Amino acid sequence: MYFSYDADSKTVSLLDEGTNLLLEEYADLASLCEKLQVSVTVDSSVNTLMVSKTGNNCRIVCREAAHYFRELNYLLHHSREDFERQETPFFEKNGFMLDCSRNAVSTPETVKKLIRILAKAGMNQLLLYTEDTYEVPGLPYFGTYRGRYSQEELRQLDAYAQNFGIELVPCIQTLAHLRNALKWPMGQDLKDNADILMVGSEKVYAFLEQLLCSLKDCFSSRNIHIGMDEALMLGLGNYLRENGYRESSLLIREHSQRVLEICRRLGWKPMMWSDMYITSNNGKGYYDVDENTDTSSWTKPDDGLGLVYWDYYNLDRNVYRNMLRVHKELSSRTIFAGGIWNWNGIAPNYGKAFQCTRSALQECQSQGISEVFATGWMDNGAETPIAAIYPGLILFAALCFQENPSEEEVSQLFTDCIDARLEDFYLLDNFDALFQGTGKNLSADNPSKYLLYQDPMLGMFDYHIQGMDTQTYYGNLADKLAKCQETSSKYADFFRFYESFAQVLSQKADLGIHLKKAYDTKNLSTLQKICTEVIPNILENLQHMHLLREKLWMADAKPFGYELMDIKLSGVKTRLESTARRVSSYVNGDLDRLEELEQTRLPYWTADVKYPHDTKVELRENLWSKIVSGCDLIDTV
Repeated sequence: MYFSYDADSKTVSLLDEGTNLLLEEYADLASLCEKLQVSVTVDSSVNTLMVSKTGNNCRIVCREAAHYFRELNYLLHHSREDFERQETPFFEKNGFMLDCSRNAVSTPETVKKLIRILAKAGMNQLLLYTEDTYEVPGLPYFGTYRGRYSQEELRQLDAYAQNFGIELVPCIQTLAHLRNALKWPMGQDLKDNADILMVGSEKVYAFLEQLLCSLKDCFSSRNIHIGMDEALMLGLGNYLRENGYRESSLLIREHSQRVLEICRRLGWKPMMWSDMYITSNNGKGYYDVDENTDTSSWTKPDDGLGLVYWDYYNLDRNVYRNMLRVHKELSSRTIFAGGIWNWNGIAPNYGKAFQCTRSALQECQSQGISEVFATGWMDNGAETPIAAIYPGLILFAALCFQENPSEEEVSQLFTDCIDARLEDFYLLDNFDALFQGTGKNLSADNPSKYLLYQDPMLGMFDYHIQGMDTQTYYGNLADKLAKCQETSSKYADFFRFYESFAQVLSQKADLGIHLKKAYDTKNLSTLQKICTEVIPNILENLQHMHLLREKLWMADAKPFGYELMDIKLSGVKTRLESTARRVSSYVNGDLDRLEELEQTRLPYWTADVKYPHDTKVELRENLWSKIVSGCDLIDTV
């Protein structure tokens, strides 16, 4: 391919480097395009992006580098045809926030792959969410044993992102969500409570300046996300004992003012999550703001502090319309953050992600919001592999350039950016659609997680799956996922993992029900078969699942944090083996009763949600410590 650029020399240099990196990734496609002559115009005043091909003559017109890579990627994947495509970017900033704080810290190579995907989709920001997973000179305990990024790693990632016109933005915490950092000796003089810093303490502001200084030479961007969300117990711990009670709305304003002062002195342009300003002013929940709410008397942040409205839950555009109105009244800089629901449990919830994202971004389009990004949280220890983010991410990207993209257009963009089939990935939505059907799990049930982890002798969730044929449901899903290893071959191990997961669930999901029924009817032959055939088969599939999860983790993330995933899956194995031993002892006459199986199976939620239940009721439990036992995992003092 031959390129001619109409742009300034710095932009040309970056475009050239990024182009070479992209062509290396797509060497097979590049070889088919050897004779193409590509004329590129980068003009910041351009409103409409364009890519065209007529014979060997190609033209790209764009506003910035990230848009160029979106159009170049389209050209590479459609070089066998002549075409002209035009589109209008709705947002000045459109990005993705990668969670590197919930045990899985993505390797630099994984982040670089994600940067290339973002470029191919036309996104121009990558926000790295790091609570304590970045190096701070002079604070050896900060991020220790957590796989934190070194300063050199951050500098290299920043430089790599610039090659594609992508701004790498640090996202840290400067108030709450600092439990891991504050648990060490360094935290004793800094905390209000286990998770929150002591507002007003000079030691705290010296600490925060140390954090902000450590990042200054690692990122070329001056934008920074300073967190400050979900500080629900703000001022109610050590602060209360030392200073007495004060309204949280006053504390959050005072603290944000101090942090903003530090940011200004260091040259940072900060944004923060908005929930504490909303909840401290209305005295209710984050989304409990009706359309008649008057915000004129509310405590507001200082000018220059952007407010990030995060909303992963609502389907109704009216909710987004009203919440955006409130945010605009509070701040001159409103940023929207949506969610792609890779955190539903062990499998993603694409149905909810797709419906919420369409409603949210279409409203952001109509209101002229200039900055948006998607979030990919790795809740509960990053149980979901990182590749599960892709469908939600690509839909989000599509809505940044199209008002209402069709399913076919989203599917094509997915194939062009991810090199896989969207319909293959969408099968993962079935894991938790057990009660409601594919794409309809709007209450965010997550049965695949609690049916994997629940103890078979306790059956704490068995009440809610009575009458369901989970064996056929998950068995059929396993068969479909096996085929994806060929049709989306670049992600073969990813689909092997989920195939093994489905195979485990096909026999383990209702294992407790079969155990109790056989025990109650004194059906010793069935109990014996469970011990000698069913449980060994589950263990074999579980072993495959476990090893594949380890392989995916070590390919995607630093090893720190996997030890907890290892413990969780090993716990399933151990309890299955213990179940087989105890039940065999009963069958053999060594035990005259099994107390666990005599326990009445009570509803975990409410008695009226025995299947089929009201689909508006949320059958969701995402905390492993609550799933595995009715006893307390943490010793009481």
